[in-house]
Amino acid sequence: MNNSKKPVIFLIGPTASGKTDLAISIYSEIPIEIISVDSVMVYKGFDVGSAKPKKETLKKYPHKLVDIITAENIYTASNFIFDAKELIDKAHHEKKIPLLVGGSMMYFQSLLKGLDKLPERNEQYREQLKIIQSQKGILELFKELELKDPEYASSIQKNDSQRIIRALEIIQETSRTASSQLGKADNKLLKDSHVLQLGIFPIERSILHKRIDKRLKELLNDGLIDETKKILDTYEIKQDHPALKAINYKQAIKYINNDYNEDELYLKALFATRQFAKRQITWMRSWADLELFDLNQEKKIIKYLKNSKEIKSFV
Repeated sequence: MNNSKKPVIFLIGPTASGKTDLAISIYSEIPIEIISVDSVMVYKGFDVGSAKPKKETLKKYPHKLVDIITAENIYTASNFIFDAKELIDKAHHEKKIPLLVGGSMMYFQSLLKGLDKLPERNEQYREQLKIIQSQKGILELFKELELKDPEYASSIQKNDSQRIIRALEIIQETSRTASSQLGKADNKLLKDSHVLQLGIFPIERSILHKRIDKRLKELLNDGLIDETKKILDTYEIKQDHPALKAINYKQAIKYINNDYNEDELYLKALFATRQFAKRQITWMRSWADLELFDLNQEKKIIKYLKNSKEIKSFV
C-alpha cells in the first residue's frame, strides 16, 4: 500500500435520510465493514423505535455495534470510541475499509477529536437533582447552572435536562466549571487514518420531512407500542435511561402512561424527529471537511469513493 494512512469512511446524515440503504449499496461495490454509529441500536430489543435494520438485512449485510448490550447497562460515548477503534483496526487488518454510518454526531466527533476527561456518573447526586426537577421543574436546575457556570448555561437550551444535570454533576465532582473542561480533548484516535467524511444533506427539506412522516407511520404500524411495553416489562431500568429518553420510545411511554392519546403520540414524535433532524443538519453545516451530497445521489457517492486515491491504494 502506497499511502501509510489507511482509509476510514464516515457516512453522516440526518435521521430518515437513507444512510443504511446507502451503506448497503456501498457494501456491494467496495470491501467495507459497516460499523453502526447509533446510541440506541446498540441495545438488544430496541428494534422498531430505533429503526434498526431488519434481522434478515443484518444477516446479509452485517452491522457492527448493533445488538451488543442489554438495557440493564448504559452504553456511553467512551464505550463507543473504544469499541469502534478496535473494530476499525480489525477491519484494516482484514483488508476491509471501515464505514461508520449513523446519526449520533457526538460519537463521530469523539472519534475525530477524542473525549474530554470527565468524571463518571454519580447516581446519588443525580437522584438529588431529579427530586428537585420533579418538585420545582428543570428551570430550577437551569438557574443553579447559570449561577455556577453561566458560560455553559448560555450554550444550551433551558429545558435540556440531560446536559443541565451532567454539567451540574461535573461541577459537583470536580469543583470546576463544565465549560472549562468540555471541548478540551486532544487525543485524536484516528490520527493515523485518512478519514473520508461524507454527508447526506437534503437540499429540499420537505423531502426529508416526508420521509420522516412515512417512517414514523411505519414504526407505529410495526409495533412501536408493543415493543416499548415489552422493554418496560423485561428490563428493570430507570425512566431516565438514555434509550428510554430517545425519540419514539419517550413518546410511546407517554402514551402507555395515558399522558398522550394516539394522535398526540404521533404528532409529538413527528415534531421531535423533525427537530432532531434540524439539529443534525445544523451540526453538519459547521462540520469541517465534510463532502456533502443530496438525497438519492447513491451513484455519485459510490463513484466518489471508488475514485478516492486513498481507497484505490488500499484495495
